[in-house]
Amino acid sequence: MNQSTIFTNKELEVIGKKMKNKKLTQVDSNYLTKFIRPKLKEINSIDSKFLLDKMEYNQKIKSIEGKLRKIILKSIKDVQAIVIYGSAIQTNYKEYNDIDILIVTKHKISPISEKYKKIIEIKEILNKHNIKADIELYDKKAIEKNYPHSPSLIYQLKDKKVIYGRLNLKNKIELYNIDLKMKLDWSDLEDNPKGIEIYKALRNIILVKLLLKKIIDNRKLRESLNEEIGKNLLERLKNNQESNIDRKIALSCLKTLLEQTEKEIGDELWEKIEL
Repeated sequence: MNQSTIFTNKELEVIGKKMKNKKLTQVDSNYLTKFIRPKLKEINSIDSKFLLDKMEYNQKIKSIEGKLRKIILKSIKDVQAIVIYGSAIQTNYKEYNDIDILIVTKHKISPISEKYKKIIEIKEILNKHNIKADIELYDKKAIEKNYPHSPSLIYQLKDKKVIYGRLNLKNKIELYNIDLKMKLDWSDLEDNPKGIEIYKALRNIILVKLLLKKIIDNRKLRESLNEEIGKNLLERLKNNQESNIDRKIALSCLKTLLEQTEKEIGDELWEKIEL
């Protein structure tokens, strides 16, 4: 029999007496009241399955992040920071299709073809470890310069986890209407777009609308998108499984939202948005 790490030998002795309906001394009764019952109540209040699952999941997270660090640092020697963001972080790795990774280097990688070569190389290695990843690669100066004016980066890095190094970003965000207008231009799609492209365009518009309201909140972004378009339709668009009717509905919503949001931005493109 394993030694108990919860109850003392004396407490186990009293529990044994009680279970066998033996008479308890006053000392035994005191142990039962002061120590044993409170411990049993606390044990009963614990959801052991939840705790075990959480501990097991934490081990999984540790393993994934360890592999990411090892593979990225082996491929790139000039790393300033490795950052995970997106749905993996927002759901604590419970609901995600791929892991969004931002790699920040100390110096600019040139030529630019070498940068994309590194991204492809890292993604291929991660795939061999059953890790599907979406990777962005910036140098330190570029991320520090672009972040305050980039609606995408502001939202992407709202929920983040730095798993290596340090990421120093300005707390002060300096967005102007022109930044939102440029972001909105990405939602003006070419003819016959794929479902995933329609989804991204819709998400893009909702993101801009929230920034106009001075809201930076990924959960609110998901909720607003679901409210405007519908969760089931969005899932079909994301997976390129939309019907012809789905496309008509989604493109009609896209056109309406785009026109509304352009009006909200207005003509004062250099008007600053205080966040």
